Amino acid sequence: MTEVHKLLTIVFETSDELDRESEVYRRLISARLKYEDHFDLQVTSENLNTSLLTSIVGGLETKYVLFVRDSHKIPTNFLATVIDYLRSRTVYLAEPHMYTAGIPRDVTATKMEQSYFYARDTDIYGVAFNTGRLRDALEALGDIDRSALYVSFRLYWSIGTVKPLPVGYSVATNTKAAIGSQLDPATPRLFPMVSTNSIELRTYMVRFLAIYLRGLRGEKRTAVSTAHLRDLITTFKLDKLVSLVQPLQPFEASWITWLTGSEKSAFLYKQLTEADFYLQFSDAEKPVTGDVDLYEIEFSDMDVLINKAYLSHKVRPSYANPAVYDFYSRSISPNSSIIFFDRPMQADDNAEYLYEYFTSNHPEYANAYFALNPKSADWTRLKAKGFNLIPIFTRDFYEKFLESDLVVSSQIYNLRYKGKSLENSRFVYLQHGIQLNDMSDWIISKYFDVFVATGKLEADYLAKYAPSETLNSGLPRLESLEKITQEGRHLLFMPTWRFNLNQVSNEHFTNTEYYRAIDGLMTDRRILTYLEKHDVTLHVKLHPNVESRASLFQFSQRVVKSEASYREAIASADFVFTDYSSAVLDASFIGIPIAYYQWDSNDFFLDQPYESRLDYRTEGLGPVFDTSDSLIEYMTSEKYLESSSEFAQRNERFFEGVDPKRINAKIVDRMLSL
Repeated sequence: MTEVHKLLTIVFETSDELDRESEVYRRLISARLKYEDHFDLQVTSENLNTSLLTSIVGGLETKYVLFVRDSHKIPTNFLATVIDYLRSRTVYLAEPHMYTAGIPRDVTATKMEQSYFYARDTDIYGVAFNTGRLRDALEALGDIDRSALYVSFRLYWSIGTVKPLPVGYSVATNTKAAIGSQLDPATPRLFPMVSTNSIELRTYMVRFLAIYLRGLRGEKRTAVSTAHLRDLITTFKLDKLVSLVQPLQPFEASWITWLTGSEKSAFLYKQLTEADFYLQFSDAEKPVTGDVDLYEIEFSDMDVLINKAYLSHKVRPSYANPAVYDFYSRSISPNSSIIFFDRPMQADDNAEYLYEYFTSNHPEYANAYFALNPKSADWTRLKAKGFNLIPIFTRDFYEKFLESDLVVSSQIYNLRYKGKSLENSRFVYLQHGIQLNDMSDWIISKYFDVFVATGKLEADYLAKYAPSETLNSGLPRLESLEKITQEGRHLLFMPTWRFNLNQVSNEHFTNTEYYRAIDGLMTDRRILTYLEKHDVTLHVKLHPNVESRASLFQFSQRVVKSEASYREAIASADFVFTDYSSAVLDASFIGIPIAYYQWDSNDFFLDQPYESRLDYRTEGLGPVFDTSDSLIEYMTSEKYLESSSEFAQRNERFFEGVDPKRINAKIVDRMLSL
């Protein structure tokens, strides 16, 4: 009897042990009730690369293969839709609508236009490939990185357009667009040189190129040659699509333009008051001098130097062109419109405190606005305080932005309206926290006229990349932050989050080291005995990403979930500790002792998008504990109440240059001088 092979193999990639209660796994398995005879499920805990894919595909006997990652999202009808489509026809591939965030209820309403194509993740996941055709393509494309295989497959088989199935698939994160992607170190090329006129494929390719270059700023080395990149840009006319890259990856847009063979080496990046900021690219053998050296990137055929230069306004392409409005031509005055904002749904951060100071001390500026979503819980509170509120990201907001002379915020958003952006107008960045991690690639990419720092250590770090823009003033919220004296003592624990836990089930979550470390501390008998004996309460301020799982933690009469704002929770505590959060520095600033409980210090930064630049043990403003035993001994013996000359000196050095009584005044002086 001839053996009947199933239609589809699903290769399920897990980052750790299989989480059988995760939503994505359960939704795949639930399809077995009706479609068990049609598909097999193959689980792998290895990271899929081209070599492994070749091995897996070579051993398959099903007609199609589909790759799914455990951190992704699929709807309940995903597999049914794919199987029903595949069993009625023979195709090269079948794909859903692809998203980086939530999946809309009606995916068919998604407009298939360039904005969709540019935002679409182009990895292999979610796509059902014809196994035989993928096997053939891999024989020719074995030197292509896995992340480029989907586009390369379509190039190889001349598949210019694909109509998505009426179902969605989400990779559940847009981190790749922010920090880039890293190819297998041995990868010599991005795509095969198989010509196409498909605007869809060319859009995918220019996005992939931009994200590859973004990741390369972190890696600093690649087996790819600049000659190959130039050939790609020329062959597929990617230079015609740089306008798609500009809004989200402006640094890479300049890089791509230089790679086209442009005779220019300097590209205007950010207009400033005194002189403009340009990115300069050059061959290391013929270097172009600048003010700040940023990168030396080693390609297989040459080393590329990238630096930052502050050049005269007269160099600006649009300088003295009456057809191009100069948003710096009008100086800031009491007639100016100024917009402040924190997060869209939440105030109570640096912009709110600076706005309050500014409007109280400079009432002559009658056109100062604070932007917020009217549905925010802070809207009524700020309205009662007399804030001049405007709904954020509405038509009115953008019209106010167009006529404004300055934007001031603790967040950086991609504001663009009728030719105006943060690239060509004034912006003061107040920050939300303090730069404890190495975010230099991110800093270099962003537009700002002023970047507020807190203390000499941070200011020196920022000045390496933005010497003209860095202001060592301190964060506005610190000026009005004072220790709150209240009845009863309490301690505060503020653990941060772990990116790799976003999609796990509650069952899996409670088995993670993260959960066990936090809940274990909350339920430790030694702590509970200490709290009861000394009439102390331990408040736990969960990270927003953990709020939905709060019921999994074992709170008690003495260990309570904090519902206070970060400001109130910190200011009223006698002792604050965290794992890695910079929020505890607010406590240290007003003399509240802090500490770090880093149970996973050996692995934490392996799963984070950024690396730490602070040595917590030698530069931290409080002691560091690796084990719960050492932390508990420190707490229960009340050593946190003892003064420490070492940490006092570190605290003074960390906040050097910040005058607690003139933080807001210093920022206002700078912003009004722009």
